[in-house]
Amino acid sequence: MWEPELQACVEGAVFCRSAISTGCRKDVIVFKPLLEKEKIVESVRSVPQGSFTVLDFMEAFRSLYPEDWTRLVQRYGEFGEKRRYTVTTYLSNRLDLYSREPGSLLLPLTPYSEDRAKDYRRSTEGERKRFGSPWIAVFRKREKGEK
Repeated sequence: MWEPELQACVEGAVFCRSAISTGCRKDVIVFKPLLEKEKIVESVRSVPQGSFTVLDFMEAFRSLYPEDWTRLVQRYGEFGEKRRYTVTTYLSNRLDLYSREPGSLLLPLTPYSEDRAKDYRRSTEGERKRFGSPWIAVFRKREKGEK
C-alpha cells in the first residue's frame, strides 16, 4: 500500500517524497487546481482600481465566474459561518501566491509579520463585517514597466 508524504508545489501537483527522491513517475499524482491562474489574472484585470483588497477582488471574480464562485463558497463557506478557512481566506492566499510569481500583474505582497504598515491597512467597519479581521491586505497592480 502506498502511504504518501505529500509536498505541494506551485503548479498544483502533489508528489510522494519517494517519487521525488527516486524519480519514480508511478507515484506522481497530478490534479487540477480549484481556481485556474487565468481566472485570477482576468479578475485582477477587471478590478478598476490600481490597489484593492480581497473583497474588491471577490466582487470582480463573482461577476466574471459565478459558477466557480458558487463552487468555492460551497467548499469553503463565507465569513460568519464559523469556519476558520473561508472563501475569502482562500482567495487572499491565492492572490498572495500569484503576486510572487514572475510576470504577475501584482506587486509582491509584503508579509504582515515583516511590515504591516506597507501592504496592510485597518479595515473599515463594513469590511470587518464581511472579512472579520481588523487588518486587511491591500494588493497593488504593477505600473507599466514596473518590476
